Amino acid sequence: MNLKQWWTRLRSRSMREVMRHKHKFVVMDTNTFKEKFSFELTGSHLFVALGIAVIVLVALTTVLIAFTPLRELIPGYTNARATQLTYDNAQRVDSLEARLEQQEWMLRTMRAVLSGEDLGREADSLRSDTLATLPAVAKAYRRSKEDSLLRLEVEREDSRYQVKSAASPATETTPAIMHLFFAPLKGKVLKPYSPSEKHYGVDITGAVSQPIHAAYSGTVVSASFTADAGYVVSIQHPGNVISVYRNLGTLLKRQGDAVRAAEPLGYVGNAGLREQGPYLHFELWVNGSPVNPTEYISF
Repeated sequence: MNLKQWWTRLRSRSMREVMRHKHKFVVMDTNTFKEKFSFELTGSHLFVALGIAVIVLVALTTVLIAFTPLRELIPGYTNARATQLTYDNAQRVDSLEARLEQQEWMLRTMRAVLSGEDLGREADSLRSDTLATLPAVAKAYRRSKEDSLLRLEVEREDSRYQVKSAASPATETTPAIMHLFFAPLKGKVLKPYSPSEKHYGVDITGAVSQPIHAAYSGTVVSASFTADAGYVVSIQHPGNVISVYRNLGTLLKRQGDAVRAAEPLGYVGNAGLREQGPYLHFELWVNGSPVNPTEYISF
């Protein structure tokens, strides 16, 4: 009986007969015609088996769509993780923008101090939203009473051991600084202090990863990275003295950190003149004017 005859015979029967009629499914070897596997099903059993298969298929499809990344391929479904990452990135961008504005304000203030300009004119040029944050910044860097007393005691102790010479009084080119500076890096002076060449410091030879130390205790007022000078750190010391460290390869301090004399600030880098090897560019500024560091520090 072929399939067409079987279908014609099946249609001629009633539904009751179809449901009760048994069908045998056989799997046999085509060479020997030996039966390998067989089972019998009535019409009702076949209908139930097909229904269960459909239900299982629908359930499996629902699970795949609801609990796997396949749902992202269906229009209308959103990726919850991507949404959360977008929100987190937006918050980071806002925080970085606020940090950048604060850094710009500090750098402009540093330029005004180092060049001797009026800070009032510099402050007037800042954006209004940046000026609104100045009270919070001033509060963050305000010294406590205990800190001021400790600084005063340290300055008095340093002044007791300061070597003074009556034969060589302080001149205009050598301002009197009551500090015993610590050499930030021991090495050979590659390029000396030369204001005529706009070289307001000295370049000291060093080795990569060699530590750079603070010349004196103070507060970090600037810590940033530049493409031509690597990491740059500026420290405000008592007596309106500022020390600047350029060409650092690694930075250990951040803006606002309090440092002590000889405390490590970072490590020697090689971002500047690469033909002369790793070095440190060091500057000293007193009352907004550069001075020769070799007159106060033995490198």
